[in-house]
Amino acid sequence: MDDRAEAADDPLRQREARAYNRARRRIGRFSAVGSTILLVAVTALAGRIGGWWSLGLLGPALWVLELVPGRAGYRLSRRYGLSRQTGRGWFADRVKAGLVGGALGALVVGGLVAFQRAWPHGWPLAAWSAVLVLSLVLAIAFPVLLLPIFLRSEPLVDGRLADELWRLARESGVAVRELRLLRMGEKTSAANAMVAGLGPTLRIYVGDTLTEQQDESPDAALARTRVVLAHELGHHAHRDVWRLLAMGGFTTGAGLAGCWASVRWLAPHGAGRLDALPAAALGYGLASTVLTPMGAWYSRRREWAADRFAVAVTGEGETYAQAFERLVRQNLSELDPPRLRHLLSGSHPTPRERIEVARATGQRSHLDET
Repeated sequence: MDDRAEAADDPLRQREARAYNRARRRIGRFSAVGSTILLVAVTALAGRIGGWWSLGLLGPALWVLELVPGRAGYRLSRRYGLSRQTGRGWFADRVKAGLVGGALGALVVGGLVAFQRAWPHGWPLAAWSAVLVLSLVLAIAFPVLLLPIFLRSEPLVDGRLADELWRLARESGVAVRELRLLRMGEKTSAANAMVAGLGPTLRIYVGDTLTEQQDESPDAALARTRVVLAHELGHHAHRDVWRLLAMGGFTTGAGLAGCWASVRWLAPHGAGRLDALPAAALGYGLASTVLTPMGAWYSRRREWAADRFAVAVTGEGETYAQAFERLVRQNLSELDPPRLRHLLSGSHPTPRERIEVARATGQRSHLDET
């Protein structure tokens, strides 16, 4: 079968998507198992090797260990045409991510040890309060401090696209500060859009891979971009950032409860020392993982609400369905990911569900009009 016949037989590239995502899940499992084994081993040996060696193994050593599955994921994305980065560019991003993560990790570690020493019995509550503040600061700072480290963006030039997106933001009731074009195409062929930040940093980002025309008219490309962005605006119209921060606060509280128990039972010299950090990380990770299905369920509810908002504000159920079909094809998404895995950890409804609901909504709207 030649390429054109295969494309006609599988227009949403599901054979490729299944193969790509199966391989990606295998890499993810390898990474998770390797990281867990290292964490358990360091927790068991912390009393012998000391706090600084424990910290080094959980920081730089883990970063080096993650290069193996990270490189495999990069090569997989290159093979399926999703990544456009060179090997050097990929490694540079890993270094930058490591430096950012290291800086935040040092802040968390320093704060945790300080809280444990200052409040031996109440440190989980102090740590929980500090994490809530840090999460809020990061949500505000993300578009102006963190995102530019990894992706370039620029103000969207005046024109029909900008006019339509500004009008959509006004219709959505979202007070956006700026409209920017995100240069995703320098690193990936995947497409997306987002509304990031809070208050003074709230910005619309439209990926250049979303707006580019391929086998469609300018009107079709504009309509697709408009409905995708309407979904993102729906999250902010519904104040989902605050909702998810609240949910994050709940899961953080559970994680810190696990952290407290693990430090009490497994730390060789108790709280307030560096050699207690592996036990703290292990307990936090295990307790947080238990709540993953609940967080995934809540996230899917918010995605459904944003979908409904997008269809309502644009009146384009069929266009929304077609936009998702294009994103499925372009991003190599599975229409039907493994059911149990999706139920336990999927943050979005399945693409097939979203496409079918949007299309059915569009058909009902058309019948109502006629």
